[in-house]
Amino acid sequence: MIPASVRNDATMDAQLEAAFNVPSIDPVVHKLLLFQSNQFGAPAGGYLFPALQGTLGDTKQFIVSKPGKYTEDQFTANWDREFHGGNDKLSARFFFSNGEQLLPFGAGGLQASLGGTLASSISATDLDFPYDIPLNDRFFSVNETHLFSAALVNDFRFGLVRINNSLINVPPITADDLGIDRPMSNVTKSIYKFSLASFQMGPTPPADQFQIQNNYNFVDTVSWVKGAHSVRFGGDYTRVNLDKKFPQVFNGQLFFGTTADGETDFQHFLEGSATGSFGGGGVFNHQYRNNDYGFFVQDDWKANQELTLNFGLRTEIMGAFYDKACHIGNFDPQLGNAGQYPFIYGKCASKLSITGLTGAGNNTTYRNNYATGIGPRVGFAWDVLGHHNTTVRGGFGIYYVREDVGSVDQLSFQAPFLPIAGLPNAAGCLGTFFAPAGPNTPPQCLTNGANLNALPAGNVLDPGFVPCLGVLQNFPGNDTTQFPNYGCANGSPGLVPSNDLFVLTVPRHFVTPSTQQWNLTLQRELGKQWVLEVGYVGTHSLHLRETSTNIQAKLATAANPVIVTAQDGTQIPITSSTASNGPARSNLQGVNGYGGFQIFANDAYSHYNSLQATLSRRWGAGYFQGAYTFSKALDATSTGNTALNTAFNDESNIRNSYGLADFDRKHRLSVSYNYDLPVFRNAHGAKGAALGNWSIAGVTIFQSGTPFSVLDSAAGSAYLATFLSFAALGADLAPGRTIATGVTHGDIHSRLDNYLDITNFATAPPADPIGCAADPTGAACTTRFGTLRRNIYRGPFQQNWDFSLIKHFRFTERQDLRFTADFFNLWNHANFASPTSSDLENPGAFGKINSTVGTPRLIQFSLRYGF
Repeated sequence: MIPASVRNDATMDAQLEAAFNVPSIDPVVHKLLLFQSNQFGAPAGGYLFPALQGTLGDTKQFIVSKPGKYTEDQFTANWDREFHGGNDKLSARFFFSNGEQLLPFGAGGLQASLGGTLASSISATDLDFPYDIPLNDRFFSVNETHLFSAALVNDFRFGLVRINNSLINVPPITADDLGIDRPMSNVTKSIYKFSLASFQMGPTPPADQFQIQNNYNFVDTVSWVKGAHSVRFGGDYTRVNLDKKFPQVFNGQLFFGTTADGETDFQHFLEGSATGSFGGGGVFNHQYRNNDYGFFVQDDWKANQELTLNFGLRTEIMGAFYDKACHIGNFDPQLGNAGQYPFIYGKCASKLSITGLTGAGNNTTYRNNYATGIGPRVGFAWDVLGHHNTTVRGGFGIYYVREDVGSVDQLSFQAPFLPIAGLPNAAGCLGTFFAPAGPNTPPQCLTNGANLNALPAGNVLDPGFVPCLGVLQNFPGNDTTQFPNYGCANGSPGLVPSNDLFVLTVPRHFVTPSTQQWNLTLQRELGKQWVLEVGYVGTHSLHLRETSTNIQAKLATAANPVIVTAQDGTQIPITSSTASNGPARSNLQGVNGYGGFQIFANDAYSHYNSLQATLSRRWGAGYFQGAYTFSKALDATSTGNTALNTAFNDESNIRNSYGLADFDRKHRLSVSYNYDLPVFRNAHGAKGAALGNWSIAGVTIFQSGTPFSVLDSAAGSAYLATFLSFAALGADLAPGRTIATGVTHGDIHSRLDNYLDITNFATAPPADPIGCAADPTGAACTTRFGTLRRNIYRGPFQQNWDFSLIKHFRFTERQDLRFTADFFNLWNHANFASPTSSDLENPGAFGKINSTVGTPRLIQFSLRYGF
């Protein structure tokens, strides 16, 4: 907490240095703390960085809310006509939508642009800036159905979907306000996204993103009935044209974490020493293209009066995205490990006439442009004994899903098109973090006279950023605890060593995700219109995406040193594991496997198994249904986000991430009903009008909370730069404690401040205890991974009651009026979310629940006139 009384230009730095035990305050942070704004309302005390009342250095809860704004205009048109005596029918549909959403705190993290949803990027613990989202959609379809005979029908459909949307930061402060000198400021004036272990502040890293997408879809289906067989076969073709301006992280995202020497994230923030970064510059325009084909045949065969069988086969031929602008590249780790040039560019790259940049092979950068999936489907429905009161149904199928644009977006962040910087920096360097060396660059910000985080200007394809295969030169002063010096391998094209870049890669064998689905259900009529269904439903998915650094650094100790070879052939033993020498300990030479590499892999998988039971009754006056699900969902990752690593703990093997899915709910009971009240049903006159024709309806849900993990965002620092994985690093148990003893007990309202017992857990210890004890600087005290696995705890149980009271007024046979009073969350019951923070590096917020799921009670009245 930094109160307003401290915010004085002349005296603030000295007070902060004394209170937080830091040697200096970065000039950018100084200006940020003094900047006045109403972005976070009156509770912030008139400052952009909230100035709460209290003692300097204390912690205090900060709460603010603002209304968002959403507008949308819609228009629909339908046209249908029959020809040739009804043998041909032509239909057309058109949908128009122009909308805009302004979110006052919507500028979330990288998930907002890379695979995740906008909601997944927004956290209640972050100080996010405003976000403007214009979205304009058009949909057109035409359908022609031709009847050859009563047994043979052809259906042809064409569809066009056009999506024109933007993601725009609305900055309350600019880079110029903070004195940030940045080449990419010709594209965006947004400031950095400051990401601490406990919270984030700033705009969303995608800067200003614009795209126009046109999807063309052609489908033809033939239906043929022959005896007991009903056969359908056909095919479809989909073309995707996506023109996109994607200045990813042109504003820059800076990470501040707790380090091995004990310095906290907030101390690093104050002095401006980022422990990691993510910034991009260069060209950002793309013309993504994709082609998909599908063919299928299906037969519904009524084998006899009691048994119907279904057999089908679908073939998917799915294409990989390519870029007509040729602004994508890939990285092949196997080539780098063999000492060969590892960067892969399509043959179109040679036409760009950039010195040192040549391409060959497919413009997708994959070895194969298409992935073929064979999906069989089989099902049955059996009327047991033919009495029409007991039915057994079952089925199995394999389904394929086209990979979304996330994979080609990864390929767009490749030097020299859009080089990514990801290295840490010294204190006092925030003003020139991504700028080339110049007369105003502080000397501590340079390595051998250069800024290793320097980036090109926006919208410039700079030949100076063509990458070369990096090789080790030496260590400064022959001190192997320091950041190594790299140069270009002999004969390698390019100028920037690959070790000094943040390299992103996608496996060059293109495959698409697949899901196996199966079910077996028994349906039994119980009498008096009651029906019971009990079934088993399961799925198994393969080739799901995950992002990781699977070539993380090796542990170096005095007893087991890591031997590296310099360009001149000198073998250099590394005997300690520091954050600085992490790149040299990479499992793959030629790339920074400690904090400068991310693979968009397709090796994640999932399982889902469930018992599903439904009891229902339909009768003249109403409907009742109770549905219970007992299930377990397991996966290696539950998010589509590709911005930060999603693999958990040790990322060298994806099996280490396997656990309960983020969305798993072990128990779920849903009861829905609709009942016409019998009172005064036959009354006439005023009594009938006032008291008759009332109905009630509702939905009641009871369900388990969702799983969550106990984290230590400073764990694994001997192997990984934790800024890539701070949200996916497990903690340890305290000595003598168990997982079960970590959860407190009692009424949930009494546990909101301590849902978890923090004394039950411990931060990850040093990976090399002997080396740590012998190092007075603490640099060798980097940590091992925690031992707690993913999603071992579950949030509070939840319930919700929605209720409607309905009154019908019937005037004539064709005219009526319906009045409805809807009560959402009828009892105004608070459903508490999981703890906002479960990171041991943020003890002040650990295990506390300060948010709810759903809304407070809402009452809605409506009238509907029918005629």
